[in-house]
Amino acid sequence: MSSSSLPKSVVNKTLGVPALGPSPIRTAYTTVTDRLRKAIISGELPGGTRLVQTELAQSLSVSVTPVREALRNLMSEGLVDYSPFHGATVHRTSRAELEDIYELRSVLIPLAVREGINNITAEELDTAEELARRMEAEADPIAWVELNREFHKVFYVASQRPKVYELLVTLADLSSLYVGLSISGDAERRARGDDDHAKIIRTYRAGDVKAATEITLVHNLDTLEVARAMLDEASGGRSDKAAEI
Repeated sequence: MSSSSLPKSVVNKTLGVPALGPSPIRTAYTTVTDRLRKAIISGELPGGTRLVQTELAQSLSVSVTPVREALRNLMSEGLVDYSPFHGATVHRTSRAELEDIYELRSVLIPLAVREGINNITAEELDTAEELARRMEAEADPIAWVELNREFHKVFYVASQRPKVYELLVTLADLSSLYVGLSISGDAERRARGDDDHAKIIRTYRAGDVKAATEITLVHNLDTLEVARAMLDEASGGRSDKAAEI
């Protein structure tokens, strides 16, 4: 096994994987996807780590098929990269990618808010409020990141602009690593995020486009600034260098 491969013992320790037992492929696929996503976002599987299908399958007590499908899904989320020379590897974060993601989000957010604030339903706002409550009570930071993604999707859907929705969801998936990085690097980031979420809901309920746009952009900028500082620190202040989380 090459030194860049993830030994089975490390996979077991990192993922804390029990024997899954017999299960349908779909259930195994979902389980593998969730386990790997959490390990990647938390940084337990650092950027550049090779993800060998046979090793992961053995560790997770599943066949290679659900592992292969899980890796494909994580590739679509931007969490896993693939090359014919190195196979599947954990995506490496970078300052350049961070800036691109959050600049694009800052362009799309005003459009999504303007369209969504008149279309969002009381039921959708109740869903967002329930997600916000769960986030405030959530002890697991990685679960918080996943709930955060679902929270914002509620508002993207409300825009009723399919292409805007697709772009924002893609950017939300790509930003998961950076959201995880920001809350690991700033002890107050989660609390500020929870406060922002409550304000977003209130401004949508009030139909205040200007206030909703402003707080959503501030929320976006907060993650950008914290993650940028973390990446710069990891790369010794060289903003052009890729940095692992």
